[in-house]
Amino acid sequence: MAMNLMAQPKVAEVAVAKQPELKSDNMNQFLDFETSKVQILTIEQLERTEKENDVYGKPLKGIYHFDLIHQVEDLCEKHGYKAEIYDLFAANNKDRNTPGVTRLHEKEALMGDRAVEAHILRRVFCNIRLRDFDKGDGNDEITTNMAISFHQKGIQLGIGRNVVICHNQCMLSAEHYAATYSDINSKRGAFKLDELLQRADAWLANLRGIIDANDEMIERMKNREIKAHEMFTIIGMLTSLRVAAETKYKGIRNPQVIPLNQAQIGRLTEKMMITYYERNIVTAWDLYNAATDMYKSTQLDQPMILSQNLAMSSFIQNTLIPNA
Repeated sequence: MAMNLMAQPKVAEVAVAKQPELKSDNMNQFLDFETSKVQILTIEQLERTEKENDVYGKPLKGIYHFDLIHQVEDLCEKHGYKAEIYDLFAANNKDRNTPGVTRLHEKEALMGDRAVEAHILRRVFCNIRLRDFDKGDGNDEITTNMAISFHQKGIQLGIGRNVVICHNQCMLSAEHYAATYSDINSKRGAFKLDELLQRADAWLANLRGIIDANDEMIERMKNREIKAHEMFTIIGMLTSLRVAAETKYKGIRNPQVIPLNQAQIGRLTEKMMITYYERNIVTAWDLYNAATDMYKSTQLDQPMILSQNLAMSSFIQNTLIPNA
């Protein structure tokens, strides 16, 4: 008799500690970014951090992170939408030359240990929520979100639906993503800063159309059931993409942004097996939502959050949704 790997006997559940998204109780002091590598902050705190300039005294990325957020808010207001900062994170990373966070000890000597003003923040991720097209309730409630990712490589923007209960961002079209640099083999060009903001302006001008297209694709995903044998094939395909992107063997090498790395594939496989066990049915929406739950500042290198999301969305649409 064939073994049904998606219906294994229930085993005792083991609680797994998850790194919290930490926030200091003191508005004048951050936690230590060496241990709390991702921290929640306010826009007011971000404005108080040390500004990083080029040799001419101008913003290193052409704009300060907080000014970028304010400009997107202004664009939302221009089109009649009230913007709400939904999430705002700063993150550290191990880059020796330009780490995500630099502490200025001279300023700390004047203002106190880990003072907000004594930090240069080079990795900032912001979700700006627009409630105008909210719908659904409970686990099905969705809102609209403009994602802003500011980091050492450049600036990324993306817009689309967002699942309220888990803040999972949807990136359902390459047309709704833009950056000041180009991902490897993506065939998407880089935008200058003013072009990037013009792109955001155009999205907001056509927001109803974007929402309608997102909602239609979400419904198609929800209606696409994935059989267990299909899921094994999907996991194999995702693994093959990962191997081809990372192999040193030139004959099979295909460098590109992959939907999931190996650790993520393992976590996704477990999530899907649990879903099959508990509900006996899995949809393309379940698959995508499980993946987007891993595209968070606490779990993924920030420049990959929107890029991998878009790669996963494209993979699902090309593989599972006919004529997507």
